[in-house]
Amino acid sequence: MHQAVCYEHPLNERIRSLLRLEFLFKQVNHAITGHSSWDSRTALQGLFDLLTLTGRTEFKRDLIKELERHGAILNRLRQTPGVNITTLDKVLAEIGAVVGQVHGLDNLALEAVRQTDFLSAIYKRSQIPGGTCRFDLPAFYRWLRQEPSIRTAHLQEWLAPLLPLQQATTLFLRLIRDSAIFRSETAVQGFFQRGLDSSGAPHQLIRILLPLGSPLFPEISGSRHRFAIHFLEQPNPNRRAVQSSADIIFELACCAI
Repeated sequence: MHQAVCYEHPLNERIRSLLRLEFLFKQVNHAITGHSSWDSRTALQGLFDLLTLTGRTEFKRDLIKELERHGAILNRLRQTPGVNITTLDKVLAEIGAVVGQVHGLDNLALEAVRQTDFLSAIYKRSQIPGGTCRFDLPAFYRWLRQEPSIRTAHLQEWLAPLLPLQQATTLFLRLIRDSAIFRSETAVQGFFQRGLDSSGAPHQLIRILLPLGSPLFPEISGSRHRFAIHFLEQPNPNRRAVQSSADIIFELACCAI
């Protein structure tokens, strides 16, 4: 499709977490470039969510394990006729570099960010609806009134220990997305389902392309064994979405690696 909207659905909890991480990094990186105090508030909220999501002790270990597994799979492709060895070596070197950066993640610096009194106070008050008003946190309000360049420097300093995880997440999801190509499919009367072959590499992600401007959106449910798609339309957001009765042509990629 020349211009399309891509919808994605994770098939396991690890991919679910990585998609959320990707979303949060994009939110923070976009908000950091803004100049208003509202941009800084958005960046901080994203930072708090990142710190919460990456706080599990096994998160770093699982990420390294999966990247190394991907590297081993790709390395075996050397024996496959027609494989571009130069491109393969470039990807393997990229995986090795990112794994090294995650291994070298500065946990002390990351913990120092989590324990910063200034950030801790904002985080606690942010759990209360409207709890970060100027009268609640005068120190925060003063910081928001500083020059954008000062706020940006502080935000980048707090985000810096997380950058290896951002690079790993970006690479990991890119490898998964590149593992499958889109193929044209038809959802009869707005419904499509398919079983997934569990004998090979595990399926990680379902991707769907619909034309830009289409009135439809997919509601996807699935596991590593099968998935189903209902194509819904909701012309009025104040009314419940309903399943389309038309046959829907769409593009589908089932990513497995």
